[in-house]
Amino acid sequence: MKRKSLDAVELLVFDGRIDQEVSEELESVLQDCLDNKKLNICIDLTNVKHVCSSALGVLVAIKRKIKDNEGDIKLVITNDNLLRLFETTMLDKVFEIYESQRECLATFD
Repeated sequence: MKRKSLDAVELLVFDGRIDQEVSEELESVLQDCLDNKKLNICIDLTNVKHVCSSALGVLVAIKRKIKDNEGDIKLVITNDNLLRLFETTMLDKVFEIYESQRECLATFD
């Protein structure tokens, strides 16, 4: 995972698979963002092939806390299988999903 602090947005970029171990790292990083009032978060999943159920739970739980603090988590997803996972689990109704980092980041202005 790569983390980059932009003006008003934290950008998190993942590669490969988000399994149980990466899910714990994701939770730690998102909690750190919350603790440090970095509440606008773009998570780029463009190069991710698989997301485990615990990672989905982490995303939902932290998004709720961030929303309560006037922030948001938005996602970049281009992989059809991953999009289908978010549609099947109805998480496409919970998260705003974009096709590019630029598009996602622009929505925080």
